Amino acid sequence: MRSAILGFTGLVVIAVIGGGLYYYFAPQSAPTASSARGAGGPPPGMGGGMGAGGGRGGPPGMGRPTPVLVTKVATEVFDDHVEAIGTSAANESITVTAKVPGVIRSLNFGDGQFVEKGAEIAAINAGEQDGRLSAELANYDEQRRELQRITDLAKSNNVSQARIDQQTSAVRKAEANLASARARVADYRIAAPFAGVLGTRKVSLGALVSPGTVITTLDDISTIKLDFAVPETFLATLRPGLDIEATTSAYQGELFKGQVVSVDSRVDTDTRSVGIRALVPNKQARLKPGMLMVIDLIKDRRQSLMIPEQALVPENNKQYVFTVAPDNTASRVQIVIGRRRVGSVEVLEGLSEGDIVVTEGTMELRPGGKVQILNQDKMGASPPSADMRGPAPSPRGPS
Repeated sequence: MRSAILGFTGLVVIAVIGGGLYYYFAPQSAPTASSARGAGGPPPGMGGGMGAGGGRGGPPGMGRPTPVLVTKVATEVFDDHVEAIGTSAANESITVTAKVPGVIRSLNFGDGQFVEKGAEIAAINAGEQDGRLSAELANYDEQRRELQRITDLAKSNNVSQARIDQQTSAVRKAEANLASARARVADYRIAAPFAGVLGTRKVSLGALVSPGTVITTLDDISTIKLDFAVPETFLATLRPGLDIEATTSAYQGELFKGQVVSVDSRVDTDTRSVGIRALVPNKQARLKPGMLMVIDLIKDRRQSLMIPEQALVPENNKQYVFTVAPDNTASRVQIVIGRRRVGSVEVLEGLSEGDIVVTEGTMELRPGGKVQILNQDKMGASPPSADMRGPAPSPRGPS
């Protein structure tokens, strides 16, 4: 008895499912003309939505134009960017130290002072060397006067040529001794080898110093060197003259521009990267040596055709765009793209400068369909003609 009830219930379920499937897939009968009129619809032939110009099932171009936004293909400067991190360094930099032992006689600078090339920074007491210099200078003057006297006597043949040669050698020896004495005295005077900014003072007046004692630092920061490294994969496109843009956390939002001056002759075997040096003008001395900087290396700069990225219609690993002809007819064109940047893409093949491409509305477009350009005023084109705006609406039938 129980099995009979279960069997009957299964038959009922199957019947219900079969009826539902039949109702879902069965074709619906078209309403009669009288029922259409009774429902307030238009009579047959009065524009029921399937006639020419009003249906979606007709051939392309027969319906209303599809509203779209467009733009012109333009040529822009396009370049590739490589980001790196580098450290700033002074164009010239030394640690000022004493060459000889002695007592500091004078310090002729203040902390952070700018000095010209050749300016005296400090001096060490050189009393003994100054005395030797004076003695050599006196000897040199004496030997020159003696040579002049002998030369005058030689005019009357009272002096032999050998005596003249002997005195000439004495003058030369005295001149060499004088130059040596001057060089020794110069070691006690510390001068700037180039123009730059001095650091903080490390010694005091009267301090006893020895060779190598640090007195201060000197940096030429009118130009800043930036040393950084990039992967060896970019080696083929690296060369002196490439532009860089550098930023630092000390000056948020500011760009410091410079140029590459050298590419290292070797690739680092540990990191497989190549070293690069760039120079950045620093006339206002805002950048300091040792700063961490983020560097944007600009390479392979060229003129390229650019379109908005949203104009692309990808399909099966290929890229297409819709172009608009002068008669407002859309065509689908396959293109070859290159590199991308934010919001734009480079076009290598398929388009020419001045072509009009659709940027918005591509989902509703079909090849050969008519379009209505909504941003005609920005494109500098005349408004679409009346026949491009679609057919006029049919008069409504009596209700």
